[in-house]
Amino acid sequence: MLAKLDRYFEEVLCTIFLCVVVGSVLMQVIMRFVFHSAAAWAEETAVYGMIFAVYLGATMATRERAHIRISLLVSRLPRKPQVGCIVLADALWTAFVVFMIVQTTKYTNLLFSVTFQTPGLGIEQRWIQMFIPILFGLMLFRIAQVYWRWSRENFKGLPL
Repeated sequence: MLAKLDRYFEEVLCTIFLCVVVGSVLMQVIMRFVFHSAAAWAEETAVYGMIFAVYLGATMATRERAHIRISLLVSRLPRKPQVGCIVLADALWTAFVVFMIVQTTKYTNLLFSVTFQTPGLGIEQRWIQMFIPILFGLMLFRIAQVYWRWSRENFKGLPL
């Protein structure tokens, strides 16, 4: 069960959020062109669904080691410099993710001192914004997971 959760967690949620985006946009188009009306909540739902899908997609790419890399030069290096380049790049990436966790957490905490409801859905913005540091935390977990798995393989190959 945990293996399936590990493998499909981001994919299932990303699919759900992309379906929400498509459904919201489709409903909005039908409402505007057929009924000459609009639903304010549909646009917000599409925007939030897209934001969540993007962050979950980034986390999924982290797990799969599918982020864009300049690997042509690295692949031509001997093993030690290859590993060094990849580990250095991942260390910088990890530092960025930690920085984003700290900054988005600070921002989310600021939202708890004010009341800001979204106009269409009428929910507090803080509950939406709270997911951003959580998703960066999931990305940090996936980076650590890649290196943990690489260590279990006795550091053979590259951290993939």
